[in-house]
Amino acid sequence: MPKILQKKWVYAFSLIGPLAFFSVYALWFPILIIVLFNVPRLVTIIRTDRAASFSRYLPYFVLPALGALSAVWTLIPANAVITAAKFSGYFCVAILAGLIIRQSTETERRKIVFSTAVGLLIAFPVVLLDVSLSGGIWNLYKSYEFNPSAYNRGTAITACLLFPLAFGLFRYAGPWRAVVFPLICLGVIFGLYMEAAKLAVVLGAIVFALVRWQRKLFWPSVLVPLTIALIFPVFFMTPSTEQEQCRQHYMKDSAYHRIMIYQFSTSKILEKPIAGWGMDSSRSIAGGEKRVVTITCNDPVQNIPIKLNAGGNLPLHPHNAAIQIWLELGLIGALCLVATVLLLIRRIERNSADNQGRAIVAATFCIVCLIYNISFGLWQSWLMFTMILLGCFIMALQRGPEPSEEPQ
Repeated sequence: MPKILQKKWVYAFSLIGPLAFFSVYALWFPILIIVLFNVPRLVTIIRTDRAASFSRYLPYFVLPALGALSAVWTLIPANAVITAAKFSGYFCVAILAGLIIRQSTETERRKIVFSTAVGLLIAFPVVLLDVSLSGGIWNLYKSYEFNPSAYNRGTAITACLLFPLAFGLFRYAGPWRAVVFPLICLGVIFGLYMEAAKLAVVLGAIVFALVRWQRKLFWPSVLVPLTIALIFPVFFMTPSTEQEQCRQHYMKDSAYHRIMIYQFSTSKILEKPIAGWGMDSSRSIAGGEKRVVTITCNDPVQNIPIKLNAGGNLPLHPHNAAIQIWLELGLIGALCLVATVLLLIRRIERNSADNQGRAIVAATFCIVCLIYNISFGLWQSWLMFTMILLGCFIMALQRGPEPSEEPQ
């Protein structure tokens, strides 16, 4: 591997911002650069650590193994096997990237922070200009019609990176940049259209302040959202009345449709609560494509009855990680997922040098948890790639080799 490539891999992080907003499914590319450009370093690490030390990663593969096993009882076995294999692949790549970051120098970690910030600063003005032009830029390279919600994924990724980036800039660039850059990020998040990202950063700010104030609040900040996620289907066991549906529609139509999805999914969870319907079975469950029954509501403006239809019962996935894991892998899968997350958080928290670092981890976890449980599917590839890159970024803020140390 040419020396020049080994020195330039950190600039892959500058791709996160542009890809997050304009080609989110290509977020695998910076991960590929990180791994491929560090093959010599990986070879050295693996030779040094040998197979024995890699046993600590085995618990992460329990959930994919369960998913593959669910092919025995799922509706479409191939979907379960393929998704489980992909999920295992995500973990393998995440482990390799983590090994690289763990051995990176202080200079490389500084460049990771600055590269990520620069990439977002390049993307933000283009996004805002495109929104002001009603998709004038978008329509030049996309074959489908522009909708401002097309930038929701980039907004969510910006929210996930907000607190780690602020922390990194404070460490390497001083307090002014650590204040100005997050304010720019917040301007983009609140200026665009993703409500979940707005709620997430508010929650993240509260959690950060609490954990920064009292270190002992770290684990409650992690366990409370995990517990809520674990019992989340309980809140949707009783179907809404038509009057409640009308009220939900006029408060926020997209939230109304979400509730209908959650209630349908919960009814299916109750049919197979222990092992679920099988990994990635959401798109094939009977009745999922059926449109919600039309309801009649009284228009509060014109005071006349109108008919409303919320859309499909289950369009592709439940748009809620907690409900999706219950639906597909039941109680067993839900417990495996919670255990995996707790193990990961524990290992990250153990390497956080101070209370501020723990506050960043807690705030970021709550942001990720809220976004996962409002907006997106559990197994979506772009979201998995985002989590890998986010994990790499957080690791880059933790204890590393001395600044004088050169990469192996």
